[in-house]
Amino acid sequence: MRRTSVLSAAALLASALAIPWAASTADAAAGPSDKRSAPAVTTPGVNGQIAFQTIRDGLWAVYLMNADGTGQTRLTTGGAGLDTPPSDDYGPAFSPDGDWVLFTSERDGNEEIYIVSSQGGTETRLTYNAADDEQASFSPDGQFITFVSNRSGASEVYRMTIGGNNTRRLTDSSGVNDSPSYSPDGRRIIFTSTRDGNREIYSMGFDGTDQTRITTSAGGDYEPSYSPNGSQVVFYSDRDGDADIYRMNPDGSNVTHLSLDPGADYAPSYSPDGLQITYSSFRSGDYEVWRMNTNGGSAVRLTTSPGYDDWSSWGPKYTECQGLAATITGTSGADTLTGTPGPDVIAGLGGNDTIRGLEGPDTICGGSGVDTVSYDDHEGDVSANLTGGVGDDGSAEDGPAGARDSIGKDVENLSGGWGSDTLTGNSLANEIDGGSAGRNALTGGAGNDSIKGGNDDDSIDAGPGDDYAVGYGGDDTISLGDGDDSAVGYGGDDTIKGGEGDDTLDGHDGDDTLIGGGESDWLTGGTGGDALIGGGGNDTVGYTYYHSGGVVASIGAGTGDDGNRIDGPVGERDTIRGSVENLHGSVGNDTLTGNAADNYIDGDFGADSLFGLGGADRLIANDGVKDTKLDCGADDDYSAVRDTVGVTDPAASSCGPLGNPPARQTRPTFL
Repeated sequence: MRRTSVLSAAALLASALAIPWAASTADAAAGPSDKRSAPAVTTPGVNGQIAFQTIRDGLWAVYLMNADGTGQTRLTTGGAGLDTPPSDDYGPAFSPDGDWVLFTSERDGNEEIYIVSSQGGTETRLTYNAADDEQASFSPDGQFITFVSNRSGASEVYRMTIGGNNTRRLTDSSGVNDSPSYSPDGRRIIFTSTRDGNREIYSMGFDGTDQTRITTSAGGDYEPSYSPNGSQVVFYSDRDGDADIYRMNPDGSNVTHLSLDPGADYAPSYSPDGLQITYSSFRSGDYEVWRMNTNGGSAVRLTTSPGYDDWSSWGPKYTECQGLAATITGTSGADTLTGTPGPDVIAGLGGNDTIRGLEGPDTICGGSGVDTVSYDDHEGDVSANLTGGVGDDGSAEDGPAGARDSIGKDVENLSGGWGSDTLTGNSLANEIDGGSAGRNALTGGAGNDSIKGGNDDDSIDAGPGDDYAVGYGGDDTISLGDGDDSAVGYGGDDTIKGGEGDDTLDGHDGDDTLIGGGESDWLTGGTGGDALIGGGGNDTVGYTYYHSGGVVASIGAGTGDDGNRIDGPVGERDTIRGSVENLHGSVGNDTLTGNAADNYIDGDFGADSLFGLGGADRLIANDGVKDTKLDCGADDDYSAVRDTVGVTDPAASSCGPLGNPPARQTRPTFL
């Protein structure tokens, strides 16, 4: 176990009650479910109970208590009620989901590793070996247990599955190797070794490769463990004469002395939220469990029993996600939560969270706030749907079809990866981002959605609601549904179709096709030779936003002759179909011509020439600049709106005598 007997300070170990160090492993009985994991390089979780070892009852036993030291309750039995006398239980370690506790027991005549529910109950033996097995802790994905055993004749680090099977030796060196602890991403194991003379901290890959020395002090360094976000390692050392708590970067740099009390401080461990550290201390004249901030301040004593209390493990608060115990939890704030390469159960809780499950079949819940599931680490084609379902989200990197991720309905946003993704929203207001690569199929569903394609040819179906869709690069197809929607094609030759509602369609660059829907739509082709087609409503083609020079545009009069030079040479410019009703010019000197239908023609800024032709037309020219020509054309028209103060526009020919015209769609301001 990781206990007081490893301390170099003789006073710390001068009790016959202290348990000696050891090591072990084995194959064994069934343990908890294989589906569990833990925080990986992520914003930490919510603090739960603290497990610790105590000898207050005459034998070492594992107890639980609340974070403030209240509610101290015995968890393990020492084998009481079995054929053998009760024995010592010690060295507790919480599982990543807070549902299980590992511990070492001597009830079998030697040190073996056991597991018990954090709620109490059956204590299951995991190792069966004549040697000693101890110092057990979970991997972040909950699938493995790392521990120490002397079955080879020396103290070495081993790994086994959570059922006690498939044991593998990870270290093989002279001296003592012990105190193993996984990094939050599951890729490294930090441990201590005396292979180079005195006890120092080492790091190795999860499979035992790349064993690297981290500390080089003249004193001994002991019991390292990572912070929940993986950015720090806490440990204790006697490098300054007595046992104190230190903190450093994972590469051994930036060592900070945290505890300065003359009493021995040892066995440090981070809280799940990463803001506090529990540790054992002799500063009160007795071995007790204490808590302090990560800068070493605000020390609080948690235990007060006359017997030894030490070696604590702070578990996360039990949280469920889709009926499963969460192994990675967020906080009430905005968190970035990252899974492990294995199966995770991730609960965002409060705040606007970003969740990456990485590989493996993950179960994900957003919680309150606006949450995003991101697959930006995935290279394969991702299919993800926010409407629910089990095992149907992710890519082949997460598992076979039907056994992949399960995203809860309380997630609002999706981000794709590097493949051709199929992403589908739900009835909430979704942000769906296809990622920068691949030919993506993106569907918003109901709700007011924001949908973004990538650099390839994407297909976007906005669905019902007031949506905003962007194609970005590639030749994209964007279909808008019910509601007042906005869509921008950006690069490529895009096709944008309006739906029911007053939509704004913007082709931006490229030779785009814009098709109005059932209501009053605004069509802006941008640069390039665009096809601008009205729908069932009262539609407007506008040249305000991209054309700084004057344009020549007429409704339904020709092919490739509308716009100006930024649209291409004459004959390869825009084509405004006769199904469009209205024109809105640029800030230059425009020539705008309607057709036989009822037209609104607005010259915007500049010395414009406006022609209505047939139908009941309305010419708008009150821009403070004297216009060139205003002619409503045949049929009865509405009176022209022109400058009469300061600047006087020419008289409007053939305009009137109709009264007030019906309302029309105003120029959008977001573009």
